[in-house]
Amino acid sequence: MILAGNLIVGRYRLDFLAQYEEGATGERVPLNKILAGTIPWLGSTQGFSRGIAQLLTHALIPRVVDVKADSNSSDSDAAGIDSDSLLISIYRFLDENPEMQRLRKKSATFFDSYAVDEVCSPGGILSIPVDEGGEAFPVHMTEIMKQNLQEVYEEAHEKEYPQWKYLEDTMKAKAEEEEEELGESEPVIDDALVNFQRKIIPLDELNLALESMREKRLRNVAGKKKQKLIVCASLIDKVPNLGGLARTAEIFAAEKLVIPDIGVTKMDNFKSFSVAAGDWIEIEECKEENLLMYLRSHRSKGYFIVGLEQTSSSVSLEGFTFPNQPILLLLGKEKEGIPVEFLQAVDQCLEIPQMGITRSLNVHVSGAIAIWEHTKQRLGEI
Repeated sequence: MILAGNLIVGRYRLDFLAQYEEGATGERVPLNKILAGTIPWLGSTQGFSRGIAQLLTHALIPRVVDVKADSNSSDSDAAGIDSDSLLISIYRFLDENPEMQRLRKKSATFFDSYAVDEVCSPGGILSIPVDEGGEAFPVHMTEIMKQNLQEVYEEAHEKEYPQWKYLEDTMKAKAEEEEEELGESEPVIDDALVNFQRKIIPLDELNLALESMREKRLRNVAGKKKQKLIVCASLIDKVPNLGGLARTAEIFAAEKLVIPDIGVTKMDNFKSFSVAAGDWIEIEECKEENLLMYLRSHRSKGYFIVGLEQTSSSVSLEGFTFPNQPILLLLGKEKEGIPVEFLQAVDQCLEIPQMGITRSLNVHVSGAIAIWEHTKQRLGEI
């Protein structure tokens, strides 16, 4: 979609569309086929894809049909559906809708300013900023499109009234109408009632919002019930392992993932290994120096603390039954495991049965196995 945006509405549009002008020769994909590929994206759940599709569709339809023609005058196809009329209707909606106009303006500005040939030159590559880990951190075009969508939404709703204000004005207007009709000198509805409504309506809305928020916290973005499982990775410092754990924890609907530094979620290698799972799971920061207090706090809240570590008192994960209470899974450091000072806060240590010579598994792999074992035992509850 972004490539199509650059070619059809961006700074390269003149060169690209020149091949469709009268007298142009050579093989080319018909514009109606390109349009057929953009229209389905108008209903995409991805906002930035939907935004680009609106931009492309608005630009392509006038090149395929006469948008100034009477929509009732075009011929119907064999199924009795007037395709030209449908296209004209879509175009007019996109052309006249205020929010579409704002989005189109911002998106067109972006595509006009984005030069692929400059970005991909040696100078463009060397100008890419680096993140906290010293790795290249380019500005992603999807992020720019998301920002455009957010700005358009804020512009469209900046003048909206709060509901209590809307109701207050509506009630006053209604009272004035009734007063004029009845010829009464006193208002039908007094300020005391209006003030009462102002106080009580937001409170009701607040209760509903809090209830809705509570329900949302119990479910993940996919609508599945979250497991009462916290994956604690505060002792892990390698970003790929943290990214992989974010992906695993999100896939199996864990309650949250705890990491030592929330800043790593912005790094490219975290995003690469998490495959955007970091956007869909709650991630909390707890540094190692605060971990003992964090564990004790959650134990007091009813969490059963499970440590994934080989100790003299460890039991096999294969034969362990997770208790019927919230679980906090503590993962150790990549090489040292769980330091002894944290083992005092652990209710039970588990170890994964091994058949090879290598002493231990990668911490992300170990965590994934433990998370799956917990999930397998809870499948009937999710």
